[in-house]
Amino acid sequence: MSTHSSSCEEDFDLRFFLPQGVGDTEDVEGYRAGGFHPVHLGDTFDGKRYKVVHKLGAGGFSTVWLARDDKEHQWVALKIIDAAHSTPTADEKSLGHAMLRVSETERVVVHRRQFAFDGPNGHHLCLVLPVLGPSLSALSYCWDCRLTPWFARRAAYQAIRAVADLHSQGLSNEALDVTTGNLLLGLVNLDCYEENDIYELFGRPVTGGLQTESGEMTGTEAPRYIVKSIDFLSAPSNVVRPDVKLVDFDQCFSASSPPEKMLGTPLEYLAPEVAVGLSASPASDVWALGCCILQLRSGAGPFSSPFDVTCPADLICYIVNILEIDMPHQWQDILWDDKGRPTKDSRKGRPLNMWSDGRRSLRGIVYNTWDEPNGRAIYTGNHAPKRDSWLRDKHKPLQSSWSKMAWNPKAVKVDDAYLSYYDDGWDKTLESLPKIPDHEATLLLDLLSSIFVYDPAMRPTAKELLEHPWFHLDSDSL
Repeated sequence: MSTHSSSCEEDFDLRFFLPQGVGDTEDVEGYRAGGFHPVHLGDTFDGKRYKVVHKLGAGGFSTVWLARDDKEHQWVALKIIDAAHSTPTADEKSLGHAMLRVSETERVVVHRRQFAFDGPNGHHLCLVLPVLGPSLSALSYCWDCRLTPWFARRAAYQAIRAVADLHSQGLSNEALDVTTGNLLLGLVNLDCYEENDIYELFGRPVTGGLQTESGEMTGTEAPRYIVKSIDFLSAPSNVVRPDVKLVDFDQCFSASSPPEKMLGTPLEYLAPEVAVGLSASPASDVWALGCCILQLRSGAGPFSSPFDVTCPADLICYIVNILEIDMPHQWQDILWDDKGRPTKDSRKGRPLNMWSDGRRSLRGIVYNTWDEPNGRAIYTGNHAPKRDSWLRDKHKPLQSSWSKMAWNPKAVKVDDAYLSYYDDGWDKTLESLPKIPDHEATLLLDLLSSIFVYDPAMRPTAKELLEHPWFHLDSDSL
C-alpha cells in the first residue's frame, strides 16, 4: 500500500546482533562514525565529575544514563547526543539561546548544564538533566501497557499546559518532537540514595554482550555490551509521580523564525502542512498534541502505521484516508521525489499517487478504543488455546502502586488464554473487550476533529484546548 516504501528506507549493512534480554534499546547500528558514543557502566565524564551507574533510556539520536554528580552530590541524567547531531544542537541559534530563554517550570524541563567531549565516533554534546521516570510512550502502547482513562486525560492535559507555556513565550516546539516519547513522568527525589540503594530500588543493570555479524570483535566504535534500561514498572515502591514533564529541546525555535528545512519529528506526529513542505508553526504543535491525546487514551496514534507510512507522501495519503477529507486543492499540485518528500524540482518529482483504504477512520478508531475489563477476565465461549509457560511473567498485573495510572493488557484473561494481539481470533476478541463510554467517545471525537484540520489557522491554540470538556470528565484535579 505504501507509495514510496522501498525508496524511503535507508540502505546499510547490518554489523551487529542485538543482544537477547536487553529489550527495546538504542539502534545498535548507530555505533559508527558520527553515531552514538559507546558507554560502559562505571564510565566517568567531564573530568570524572559524573559516574554512570545505570541506563535510563535511548532515542534516535542519543542515549540517556543515570549518573552520580560527585561535585553537587546528586543524581542526574546524562543525555549523550550522537556526533552527527551534536554540532547543530550545540549551535546557539538552534539550542542555546532558544532553550535557555525558557525558564524551567512545573511542566517543562531544561538542561542544567552542558559539556562536550571527543570519542571514537566523533565530537559529542552531553546535556545534564534532572532524573525523570518512564516516558508515556512506554506506558501507552496498545497491548504492552495502557494508561487508565483518568490518567490519560490528566497526562494529556499536563502535556498541553507545557506546550501552552512555551507558546506563551513565543517558542514553537514542534521541531523538538511533541511526542509521547518526550513526555516523561516525574520521580521522587533520589539524592538521598547511595549507589547500592539505587540498585535495590531499580535492580542491578542487565547487560548483553554485543556481537558482530561477521564474528569479529567489536571495535572501539561500539560498547562491549548493551545495557537494559531501568524498568520503572518493576520498582518495588511508588517512586514515580503522576506528573508529566515535557523534555527534549534539541531543535527549539522561535515561532517568528521557523526553520526552512523539514523537521526531524517522527512521521506519525508530523503536521500535514509540514509534510508537504510548508513552515511549521505553533499550530503544527497542536496537531502533534492531537496525535499524543489519542495515543494516550487508545494506545495507538491515529496516523501510526510502520508498514503503510514510511515517508511524508505516505503520511498525506494516510491522513486523507483516516480523516475522510480530501487534502486542500492547493496541495494537489505538489511534486514528490523518489523518497516520498516534497520537491520543487520538476525533474525529480511526480504527482502524488493517492491510494484509498476504507478500513480505518477517525471515528472508528475513537469508538473502538478498548479498556480494562473489571476483574481482568472475559468469557466469550471461544476457548482460545493456553499460552506457553515461558510467557507467564508477562501476564502479571502491574504493582498496586500503578493501579491508578496504568495497567497491563497482557494480564487480561479472555476465556482460557491471556490477551494477545497475535491471536488468530483477535477481531472477535476485540469485540468482547469493554469499549470507551459513548459519552466520552463523543467528546474525544469532537476534540480531535477540531485539531485534525488541514488549515493551521483553523486549529485551536494549545491554551484553548485546555477548556475542552473531555479534559474535565473527572472530579480529580488535573
